[in-house]
Amino acid sequence: MAKKDITNIIDYIIWRGDLSFKVDHFNEIDALIFARFSYMDLKDIIANDGQSIRIRDAYAMYHENEELRPKFAVQDPDLFRMMAISERYRDLEIIYHEFLYDEEDVEQFSSLAIRVPELGYYLSYRGTDNTINGWKEDLLMTFDENVPSQTDALRYLEEVAAKTEGDLFLGGHSKGGNLAIYASLFCDEKVAKRIKGVFSFDGPGLHTNIADHIDDKIALPYIATYMPQSSIFGKMLSHRELQVIVNSNAAGVMQHDIYTWEVVRKDFVIAGEDTMSSRIFDQAFHDYLAKLSKEDRKQVVDIIFDAVAQCDVETMEDLTKNLAGNMIRVIRHMSSLDEDDGKIIKEAIGILSDSIKEGVISEITGHIPFLKHEEKEKVN
Repeated sequence: MAKKDITNIIDYIIWRGDLSFKVDHFNEIDALIFARFSYMDLKDIIANDGQSIRIRDAYAMYHENEELRPKFAVQDPDLFRMMAISERYRDLEIIYHEFLYDEEDVEQFSSLAIRVPELGYYLSYRGTDNTINGWKEDLLMTFDENVPSQTDALRYLEEVAAKTEGDLFLGGHSKGGNLAIYASLFCDEKVAKRIKGVFSFDGPGLHTNIADHIDDKIALPYIATYMPQSSIFGKMLSHRELQVIVNSNAAGVMQHDIYTWEVVRKDFVIAGEDTMSSRIFDQAFHDYLAKLSKEDRKQVVDIIFDAVAQCDVETMEDLTKNLAGNMIRVIRHMSSLDEDDGKIIKEAIGILSDSIKEGVISEITGHIPFLKHEEKEKVN
């Protein structure tokens, strides 16, 4: 967890929570809060049956057995509580909550809609949870043009659109951001014309084969991806939409935690540029995609999760509880791979290693004036 030396979305609610949307209009910080809200455990509180419940009433039910509920970030219950007592959010209605989990088809999907009288409907897609299944589905994106949760995200959007009227907004954090983008780009044209904003918060882009053919999509001008300066997840795959780099007070991969993103009044603090580590990862990941065939990438994912399966765990938390013992099991499995599987893993590691080395050299020499001058002369 990052040090609390910035103002974040919880501080925003403290500062702005007494103003309704009629008084102070919807903004990008509200979009992030709504995106995060889909991580709350509401399976037993609301279903996808058309019935709605106010946020404050949902929190009262949630709080009854809060200690038993799964939490994806320690701050989530505080965020829910602050929303439930604020003038801005407490009477907004949650509706059309859907939760799907299928280990056989490798799918983890959850979504809900928030009805805002002065806005329309905000469809919030949950990102990757802590299940092994959810993480595997993320990696499937490296070789599949679409994955089960993307198909469900599109279906969900069109079903909600058929039951509602007015403007639609979509958003999500991590994989949820990817789902929001995918659904908005491939929905029916009548639905797309109702979309007035799509917010991806450090969400991966799209498979290159898809991204290369979206320039004429109706929703594309309404899409924005927000990512921290050392983003890793948000740099994955291809982006065609507007990208905004925000300041985080965490380091490295921990910047994926949206509670570390800096907010001042009702705006993100914009970072000047992404970091060297983010650019190096971006290059390494794209080299990996370009130099390994789709079949080989699929094989790498299968090998990794076959190794994790030796640990007999269902969640990332289970995996890390006995990290040393589980790593021994993974290493033991990897050392027993047959020649073909071993070759693929070595090739994948080699591509990433070489690309990282090249990226480091390029970043360092790119900041040394006389070396930059020599490189320019070589090109000329």
